[in-house]
Amino acid sequence: MTPQQRQELKQHIHTELRHLSEELHATEETSSPTVTPDNAIGRISRVEAMQARHIGDASARARKERIVRLEQALKDVDDEDYGLCVACEEPIPLARLRLIPEATLCVACAASLES
Repeated sequence: MTPQQRQELKQHIHTELRHLSEELHATEETSSPTVTPDNAIGRISRVEAMQARHIGDASARARKERIVRLEQALKDVDDEDYGLCVACEEPIPLARLRLIPEATLCVACAASLES
């Protein structure tokens, strides 16, 4: 991987981190409060509110986890091993790293883990 490609990936990671942080902040600001049984809303509305809360919480957790992975990728991007599959040690295609900068597996190894 060339130094220019590494720099491009760093910029992309910074952009992704900024977007995720903004989305996380917006989600936390608009998340519905905890639904307590003494709320004077109907049973169905309460269930819907609880489901919406759980979905929002899961989404926030996923964003936080990706932020951690992207921050690690940002630290690793200058390492000579960055961009090499941890399973087969072959280079991960640049197109994959552009989509998923935190990827540690090539497509073939990732697919073999899923099956």
